[in-house]
Amino acid sequence: MVEGIHLVSEAVKEGLLDRVLYSEKILETTEGKGLLGKIISSGIPNEEANDKVIRYLSDVETPQGIIASVKPKVVDIGSLFENSDPMIVVACGIQDPGNLGTIIRTADAAGCSGIILTQGTVNPYNDKVIRASSGSIFHLNIVKIDDIIDVVSALKRRGIKVISTFVGAEKEYYSIDYNGPVAVMIGSESKGLPEEIERLSDVSVSIPMIGRSESLNAAVSCAIVLYEALRQRRTDAG
Repeated sequence: MVEGIHLVSEAVKEGLLDRVLYSEKILETTEGKGLLGKIISSGIPNEEANDKVIRYLSDVETPQGIIASVKPKVVDIGSLFENSDPMIVVACGIQDPGNLGTIIRTADAAGCSGIILTQGTVNPYNDKVIRASSGSIFHLNIVKIDDIIDVVSALKRRGIKVISTFVGAEKEYYSIDYNGPVAVMIGSESKGLPEEIERLSDVSVSIPMIGRSESLNAAVSCAIVLYEALRQRRTDAG
């Protein structure tokens, strides 16, 4: 389920809407009127309800008058490798929905080919994940493979450089080369990545911690690494 003008609009763009429930409140803004017009003209099943029903179903304090059910995007792992130079994120046991949603949004912004989710990672269609992704969940290819060892093996078979993030790794994130096909592995908030993954990875990197904090939020760590990768890839391409 998704709600609000922005998220429903993003789902419309990707052709993923299944059914829409709306109230008169949606007509209070030009954006809302335009969105409802698209939904009706596209033949998407829709039904008007009163504001009480929308408020009852809503998870936010001030509903915008529209809620929809969305068909999950069916993605094959092969779609992650369609780009000749893919950059992929592997989310390993990310349990906080806000973190996963932000990782999805960041991966989309940084031009990643997609995300692989391993066992223990929160359901990407959790409502908090969807909101934190700000609609990027509808754009990005997302694949679930439970066994993290299988993930690493599959990436290596396709010639993808596997980069793992570890607190205390000798190489700092900005000191390595991110050009070519790469996969960045981000571990869970509490446990990080399994030690075996450090051994199997092509390279492990850390983010310098100068202050008194021992670690960074998983989504922040992911953003720092992805944008260093993007910087290098754009510099070399230009």
